[in-house]
Amino acid sequence: MMRILLMFLIISFAHTDVLKRADVQDFIKLAVESSELTKEEVENYLVKAVASEKAQTARQNQPEVKATWSRYRNRYVTSSRINNGAKFVKENFEILESVERDFGVSKFYIASIIGCETNYGSFLGTYNPLDTIFTRAFEPANSFWQKELIQLFILSKEYNLDPKTIKSSWSGALGLGQFIPSSYNFYGVDYDGDGLVDMYNSQKDGIASVANYLRENGWKTGSFAVSEVTVGKKFSNLEDDDIAKLQLPFNLNNFRTKITVNDLLKEGFEFDDEFNEKISPLLVYEQGKTKLYLGFDNFRVITKYNRSSKYALAVHQLALEISKRFDE
Repeated sequence: MMRILLMFLIISFAHTDVLKRADVQDFIKLAVESSELTKEEVENYLVKAVASEKAQTARQNQPEVKATWSRYRNRYVTSSRINNGAKFVKENFEILESVERDFGVSKFYIASIIGCETNYGSFLGTYNPLDTIFTRAFEPANSFWQKELIQLFILSKEYNLDPKTIKSSWSGALGLGQFIPSSYNFYGVDYDGDGLVDMYNSQKDGIASVANYLRENGWKTGSFAVSEVTVGKKFSNLEDDDIAKLQLPFNLNNFRTKITVNDLLKEGFEFDDEFNEKISPLLVYEQGKTKLYLGFDNFRVITKYNRSSKYALAVHQLALEISKRFDE
């Protein structure tokens, strides 16, 4: 009993002690000056925050950075995720059709993103956003995540949420589509018309918010996201290590690369397809073969959701497979 009491006192002291930190005091001032939050409201949230070592560890082991394309693909483009995606589309068909009409974003890409993010809503995370975002905001100090922490407090106040008890990802992403707080506040849609943006309990809100995010970030209705083309003999037998060693005047597998078809052809790639859009070339080793994909504007829009070419390509491939399974 004495041990439990001692631990409680230590934890209570640690929570209160957070408010004495100079960087936290600066943050409180920023939060009050840049929002309609009061000093008391900000402090009441902060005293519950605890740095999360688990979240820090998770951040350092993200598959977008460490996994090969094959391993990454095998994690997301799976039979179960394809089958569950087709099921998700069928069960939410009316909502998805309506959202597609209103926002101009393919229902299959919406479903794919939700599938990659939360396995169609079945897994909303094992963390809480208060601790995870506090950790990223102060351990070490990060101005971007301090602003996200303010957005979390604004969100919590507006919808009467407890940021210590709701579920999130290791980075504090929330709800069906895993929005960080600023995206929740700026892109969230009250599609069911109940006066609340609820990405936890409303399929309509969650689905429409994903579509709105893509549209507002430049999604082009009816345009391709990715196209697979022939790779040509020069690059036809390359595995991951070989691809990484290639010396080209542009970066492969990088969504920031924007070149023309002629730029690729000059380097020995061979395909007859013609595209007018700027392309992000993706040369990958997949299922025992070297493949060349061309990412277009919609591909780069998907990377606004997650800043990873692997992620955007996985979303594209999963969307195609869901569409095929849905039509069977």
